[in-house]
Amino acid sequence: MPIKTILVPLADAEGAQNTLAAAFALGQKFGATVDVLHLRSDPTDAIGDFVGETVSPQLIEQVLTQAEKRGTATAAQARKAYDAAAIKVTGVKTTYSQAKSRNDLTVETRGRLTDLIVVRRARNSKDVIARITAEAALMGTGRPVLVIPAKASAKTGSNIAIAWNGSLEASKAVGAALPFLTRADKVTVISANDGSGIDQKGIIRYLGRHGIKAKAVTVKAGADTGRAIVNATGRTGADLLVMGAYTHSRVREMIFGGVTEHALASARLPVLMVH
Repeated sequence: MPIKTILVPLADAEGAQNTLAAAFALGQKFGATVDVLHLRSDPTDAIGDFVGETVSPQLIEQVLTQAEKRGTATAAQARKAYDAAAIKVTGVKTTYSQAKSRNDLTVETRGRLTDLIVVRRARNSKDVIARITAEAALMGTGRPVLVIPAKASAKTGSNIAIAWNGSLEASKAVGAALPFLTRADKVTVISANDGSGIDQKGIIRYLGRHGIKAKAVTVKAGADTGRAIVNATGRTGADLLVMGAYTHSRVREMIFGGVTEHALASARLPVLMVH
């Protein structure tokens, strides 16, 4: 499927310039419209911590006022980041809008009507806003999600690594990544040798029928397959990793670790994921 519309949900201004630069570069590359959506928090969410407690109306009013001020400041910062990034590009159609509702539901609803969603990677486990946004996009839209790290080149996709385990999610990710893969100068398929009989020859043949010449690499499976895959990706010099997201249960990966969790936490390059 061609990429003609790209959604960039911004819940805050953290890393916005870098994320927007990557999205606008892709807009140029694919001739796509980039829709930037600021997810403004609802001030009433701030009083959730007081549910079940007896508090004065004055305190509630104070909390709401402070939340509204924070929301206004964040909205101004997000718009400033958009304006600064947009002025640096030419030949890309962009839109900017704002929504005040539950961020995860808004991402899911809007994300289902786009070809690609671009989000920033969470800085750490406490970066809840980025985590919620990325997971809503991954788990609730069925669309490919490009996760941008804090430091990444705006241009992505000349050297691509594919984390291949033969799963449904990995297959969907490869299909969604075809617009990237057909333009790439180098493609490497990386699989873990875990005894499951992963068909690397099949994926190489499939890519070849799309005019994509790919090389297969196998890494030794161990206690931390995610780390092995990400490290192997680094050795290829790739500027984009393509992979299925949560090919095991999400809870299992969060508790025991997995390729998805490791990539979301530590990959230093953009990661294109599909669940």
